[in-house]
Amino acid sequence: MVAFDRRQLLSAIALAAAGPAAAQLPLRRQAPLRHDAVQSLIDAYVAKGAVPGAVVALVEPGKHKPVFVSAGVTAFGGNEKATPDTLWRIYSMSKPITAMAIMQRVATGELKLDQPIADIMPEFRDMKVLVGPDKGLESRPAARPITVRHLLTHTAGFSYTINGNGPLEKEYKRLGIQPGSVPAFLQPGDGALPDLQVMAQSLAGLPLALDPGTAWKYSISLDVAGALLERLTGMSFDKVLEQQILGPLGMKDTGFWAKDKTRLAANYLWTAPGTTKVLEKPIPISVLEKDGFTTRPRLLSGGGGMVGSARDYAKFAQMVLNEGEYEGRTILPRGTARLATSNLMPPGVFFDNQHGFGAGGRVTLFDTRQGAGLSRAGWAGSTADAFGWGGAAGTLFMADSVRQFGVVLMLQTMGDSRLQRDADLASALARDADGR
Repeated sequence: MVAFDRRQLLSAIALAAAGPAAAQLPLRRQAPLRHDAVQSLIDAYVAKGAVPGAVVALVEPGKHKPVFVSAGVTAFGGNEKATPDTLWRIYSMSKPITAMAIMQRVATGELKLDQPIADIMPEFRDMKVLVGPDKGLESRPAARPITVRHLLTHTAGFSYTINGNGPLEKEYKRLGIQPGSVPAFLQPGDGALPDLQVMAQSLAGLPLALDPGTAWKYSISLDVAGALLERLTGMSFDKVLEQQILGPLGMKDTGFWAKDKTRLAANYLWTAPGTTKVLEKPIPISVLEKDGFTTRPRLLSGGGGMVGSARDYAKFAQMVLNEGEYEGRTILPRGTARLATSNLMPPGVFFDNQHGFGAGGRVTLFDTRQGAGLSRAGWAGSTADAFGWGGAAGTLFMADSVRQFGVVLMLQTMGDSRLQRDADLASALARDADGR
């Protein structure tokens, strides 16, 4: 009797489900990756003082041979050059990593996309929904249960404190249910940050902002996904990610705090705290965050709490672009990887009225390279099926299966409305891809 390796068997099943075309890796680009326009872009950002430095990683399908483009230094007034090994706060670029860890459990059959999360976290079994979100916490029974799919696509009905200051958001603040892992960002009256399991219990005791599956609403849902993985595996979330994603990809510098503080780039806030007024000189975030991202946090935020390098995230981008494969190892079976980067939204639901959403990242549904369908969310100039997401400090990740490259942008700036990152990068990538 032949002994099958479980991973090989699952991969074979996924390949069969995906169809004959999935039996081959994506074709490699016919021309080498260009980076002249991308280099010019980050040089210009540094020259005009928008950021002290930046790093871009570019990958193509197949063997991992990243191209790194760097400019400037890690802090204004400093002399440490920004390099592929500089560490950056990636904030919401944590979300695709968390989501892919969920998809790995979907691949093994331990989770199903349309499975109620209450199967693993029973406190979410009888959820309520706000009757008047702007008026109070009066609620009614939810129309349907929260599923794994809803967590991955921000359609679970949760909210975020950054969404406003309504009654529900005020309760989030009171209970310490915040995006990210930095206690020093809390405002007077905010509750202390809980751990993931306490956060989940608190959320389950509050109404939802919307019925699950009815609309895209940016939320704490990927943090709930981290709590779900803890409950499913019996391990702390950082260990789950180390075992499933970070270790297998060799992402040794990525985690919930910087192991080497000397390599952590400075982050800057360009608006006065609590206002939208753009400052003449930015405030270093380190003054506000104190020990944030330098010690192990209590809240392991899979939605916005990670730090990492361009070298590390390029490996993740490579895996996504290679449809789950990295240097001969299967991180995700190809069928599951394709599913993860496809539109997983419930029928009739869109992100920003025109885009899809996959496992923790936005999916373009049609080609916008000619300027059609531009949105406030940026990402103009994308091909159909491009997948990725950005972070609050200006970081960005995208895998483009049509033009056959992945890109990771690392820089650190918050609240600078003058910086048109998405449009600028899309334009630079178009010029490099088209050889213009």
